[in-house]
Amino acid sequence: MSILRPLRASALLLTLAAPALGAQQGAPMMHPAQPPRIVTFATEEVEIAPDRAVLTFSVETRGRTAAAAGSENARIQAAILDTLRRVGVAAAQLKTQGININPEYEYPKEGGRPTVVGYQAQNSIQVEVRQIVRVGAIIDAGLARGATNVGGLRFFASSTEEATREAMRKAVARARADAEALADAAGGRVSGLIELIANPQTPGPIYREVASPMLMRSAEKADVTTPVEGGMLKVIVTVEARFGYAPRP
Repeated sequence: MSILRPLRASALLLTLAAPALGAQQGAPMMHPAQPPRIVTFATEEVEIAPDRAVLTFSVETRGRTAAAAGSENARIQAAILDTLRRVGVAAAQLKTQGININPEYEYPKEGGRPTVVGYQAQNSIQVEVRQIVRVGAIIDAGLARGATNVGGLRFFASSTEEATREAMRKAVARARADAEALADAAGGRVSGLIELIANPQTPGPIYREVASPMLMRSAEKADVTTPVEGGMLKVIVTVEARFGYAPRP
């Protein structure tokens, strides 16, 4: 959106007449009207490729007792963590997200109090992958060691500074070009920059659905790595620019 704010002749006349009128009636002096300005807005975006990803492995187990369910879960999760470390995932890239053990109930058909028939344990870990090309292989490694769920796959960029600056340069150039077009159409010219405000938007993560564990295990049996595509991230910058306006000499 672009706005041209010219100084109206009626306002100029009122400003010139106000001091005399104010002097006669004892009213306070009016301030001179502001010179006309041109205000423009411009938005530009720059695409960058993500270079890291985050995903979550979960393990669900059941047992007659809470201890049995938890013990089996811990055994599988330990095997997954050991495998991830062996394929190059550092300890700093692994984080436990939650451990839950809950009873499972059987409800009588005729009504009455439910009976505990077993326990379910769930343990989830978040994995940061610092090489996008390895995401599929890491998913396969976790599944091979007993992960029952894979999800929360997101892609990020480690640094967006250069892309943000490029988007800023493009947005400022467009805002000035729009201001010059407005000034020319109004019979004048841009006389200088008064104010410039930038509002960069940090790109959010790209979410990707992960195929079901059953389908991925089928791919594993066929000796095919789970395919993963990161796509592109968008860095968006909006600028608001205020320029002076002057008539052509």
